[in-house]
Amino acid sequence: MHLLLVRITIQNKKIRMNKISSITKKLEAHLVQENFQGYDPHDALNSPLIKFLSSAHRYLGIAALQFLKRSPINFRPLFGVRKGINPKGYGLLVATYVKKFQQSNDPADLARAEEFASWLIEHPSKGCSGAAWGYNFDWPNRNAMFPEETPTIVNTAYISEALLDLYKLTSKEIYKTTALSSAQFLLKDLNQSGISKNEFCFSYTPLDKTQIHNANILGATLLARLYAVSGDEKLAEAAKKSMKFSLDDQQNNGSWLYGTEERNNWIDSYHTGYNLLAIKRYLVVFPSDDLAKTALKKGFRFYLDNFFTKEGFVKYYYNATYPWDAHAMAHAILTLDELNDLYPEECRILQEKVLSRIIDTFWDERRSCFIYLITKRWRNKIDYIRWVQFWMFYALVNHLNIRKNDHENLD
Repeated sequence: MHLLLVRITIQNKKIRMNKISSITKKLEAHLVQENFQGYDPHDALNSPLIKFLSSAHRYLGIAALQFLKRSPINFRPLFGVRKGINPKGYGLLVATYVKKFQQSNDPADLARAEEFASWLIEHPSKGCSGAAWGYNFDWPNRNAMFPEETPTIVNTAYISEALLDLYKLTSKEIYKTTALSSAQFLLKDLNQSGISKNEFCFSYTPLDKTQIHNANILGATLLARLYAVSGDEKLAEAAKKSMKFSLDDQQNNGSWLYGTEERNNWIDSYHTGYNLLAIKRYLVVFPSDDLAKTALKKGFRFYLDNFFTKEGFVKYYYNATYPWDAHAMAHAILTLDELNDLYPEECRILQEKVLSRIIDTFWDERRSCFIYLITKRWRNKIDYIRWVQFWMFYALVNHLNIRKNDHENLD
């Protein structure tokens, strides 16, 4: 009887892995068909009309952005918003195709990674002290209006880390030198606040002084990885100080507020996931940082206990059941895969549930892409290429890569 159950379990795993592999191939075909370009939840100001109106009234821009983001009907074509290339999305694609090549050993996958990397190297934000990247749209918020291509620490961290991954794979110096130059953007162009002898916080862009934890942690981790390939002690010092700022601000329950200001006083799943995975990468460089080790385990415990329904849906906010966002679902797969060693059996069971919900609820077989959002009252099926499709592609490729040996053993 026990042997029969083992065989059934193995067969079910094999079926699920084959299904994930099939979906990933179909999703990739969809991305190729779209030429890796598309809409974004935050691209409303790519409309000439909305951009004109918001140039005089920033809050009109905020209202328009929120309307198009929340609407289950895609009004972008009506307002003249065109599909575009998102630099952060291209950074995700570099990271994805690096992992895909490690799994497939197919030269076409490596060529894709290098194609996207070349575009990024040729299209950084202008006027920065080092390589940096922003978004392909203006984005207004309650603090300011950020013009298209305003460089952000988040985009720069994701892209530069992807270039480091590509350098590790190919040993091509252009990827290393470009990533290393991004340190100058962080250290010279970004604002620093909360400064003391042992810590400080990076701003999100050169135009603000906000203290956003996922941005600061991503910046610290990038500097740590740049230190690892350069040996520059100044980068190590800055990495440790900026990381300490956010580690010290971790809540007693293990969570992080999005930011330190009252208007940024919320806790969501995917930004928590960003923090956790970045801290893990930081610890690869500085494995003796006990504060980071404690924060990682405490933060992951909060993540597991607060962001999942019993069916396996990933909650956007820790204290609300809805909405269910495909971006958060994708990042949950990444987080559970990468931190599996902390709570192996719990992560395995939870991940099986999340993958089932992704396949059964978010995958749109007819369109070969994932839907965006499920609320209590409706579903938003708009095809957001960077926010949804690229993140799902990355998460599933990473999952297949990690489970490759298990999959081979099932055969």
